[in-house]
Amino acid sequence: MIARQKFSLLGLGAVLLLGLGSVGCLATHNYVQNQAVAPLQKNINGVDKKVDTKSAELDERITDVDRQSEQGYSDARAKAESADKDAQKADQDAQGAQQSADKGINLAAQDQQEIDNIDNYQPVKTDSVLFGINHSDLTDEDQQKLADLTQGLTSMKHYAIEVEGFTDKTGSKEYNLELSRRRADTVVRYLTEDGHVPLVKIHVVGLGADEPVADNHTRDGRKQNRRVEIRVMVPELGQQASTASTQHASTGVPSSQ
Repeated sequence: MIARQKFSLLGLGAVLLLGLGSVGCLATHNYVQNQAVAPLQKNINGVDKKVDTKSAELDERITDVDRQSEQGYSDARAKAESADKDAQKADQDAQGAQQSADKGINLAAQDQQEIDNIDNYQPVKTDSVLFGINHSDLTDEDQQKLADLTQGLTSMKHYAIEVEGFTDKTGSKEYNLELSRRRADTVVRYLTEDGHVPLVKIHVVGLGADEPVADNHTRDGRKQNRRVEIRVMVPELGQQASTASTQHASTGVPSSQ
């Protein structure tokens, strides 16, 4: 009985010891879990969270940098295209300015040429009137000739008319000079009164027997020398000369010889 009780007690003690051993192991495991592993895990989770946060921030920054780079590239390209357009426009403006300058230079050169030629008169119409011996009057044929010569002069701005009187060799020099002036004056009177040519446009001179156009030893030669020569003169300007030539062609008046 006693032996049986001892055995029971010993068995109960062994069980208790095993239980206490198991309890101790369990307590140690819980301690390690709670005091070491859990905080470490918590720290690891915190680090992971920070890493994830930093990674997300880094990704956002990279995305923002890419966005800014793309925008900067687009802006730079737009500015480059705008600068290229401005350069092209500036080049076009420069070409236009050069063309205007060249045109101005050409016009100035033309104006200078016209100024240089303003006193360089050229005949565009020439004719002559013949007179009888010791006469200074005009026949109807002479008047018609002068009317044809002055036709269209009112449309011309710049012109002058030369009137030169001549005689043959018959008579004294003084008499011939006076007669040649009377003949020239007769022509001038008709031009101003009937042709309505301003007197300021006319230059007249009597030259007597000087500058004969034919032989004074023949009757026909002397007839050709008893004359008044009339020349319509204009400055050597392109437009005016063209106008005068057109008028000359329309009147059928002989050109200068």
